[in-house]
Amino acid sequence: MRVSVCGCGWLGLPLAKQLVRDGYEVYGSNRDKDRAVQLTRAGIRGIALSLPIEIPETSSEADGQYCEFFKTDVLVINVPPGREASADMAFVKKIKCLSTLARKHGCKRVIFISTTSVYGSATGEITESTVPRPNTASGSAHLQIEQWLHEQWGRDAVVLRLAGLIGPGRHPVKFLSGRLALANGFEPVNLVHLDDCIQVIRQIIACWPSQQVLHLAAPSHPTRQNYYTEMAIAAGLPLPEFDRSVVAGGKVVNAEQTLGVLGLTMIHPNLMAMSPELP
Repeated sequence: MRVSVCGCGWLGLPLAKQLVRDGYEVYGSNRDKDRAVQLTRAGIRGIALSLPIEIPETSSEADGQYCEFFKTDVLVINVPPGREASADMAFVKKIKCLSTLARKHGCKRVIFISTTSVYGSATGEITESTVPRPNTASGSAHLQIEQWLHEQWGRDAVVLRLAGLIGPGRHPVKFLSGRLALANGFEPVNLVHLDDCIQVIRQIIACWPSQQVLHLAAPSHPTRQNYYTEMAIAAGLPLPEFDRSVVAGGKVVNAEQTLGVLGLTMIHPNLMAMSPELP
């Protein structure tokens, strides 16, 4: 079985390495040519891929370059939207281009790594059936892509909405440390560890689910104030200070249905039990 991972970065690279260990034939992409070549050291067939790809209909050379990557059983689309001006609309164009090429070359199924930001400013418990109402340009772009992929692929597309990502070298406390008068201190956090993201994607690939929209967050939801204060202490960083006048609110992403559909339990359910894995 062949799996292609588009975007071998912080999440995509360890995912691709694990899929190699699982016995799949794995293709991986990176925008940087040198990094794409280095993927071979991990047993990944690397390809330099920068989106959007402009391929003339008559270009057999370009077809040969990308055919093996897109002629796959499962394509995992794990591409960040970017931060430049107009990045969100460009992001939509990039993923549509990617999807079109995948269909052209015979890709069978697609997994799109999305975000729980599509739920916008919703409050209370959020389940997989909660209607998305994004309130940011990035959230709107992700939702537009989700809907487009479902229209194009039907049951052969699965959307996985991830909460805030934490893991080796990545944790929000690094950017909140020492800051003053931070808002929303009494709102719950919605985070998920890299290990749990990888185990869920592996399970989707191995046992294609009947449910096409899934999401993932750790089941523990401490307040922002408590969580980031404790994480700063654990990391030996200056403490953040929160504005205590703000009324509690926020959302709690409940992933019980996703875990039940996939037959999994969380590897890291307790956020407070994990120290930040900062460099």
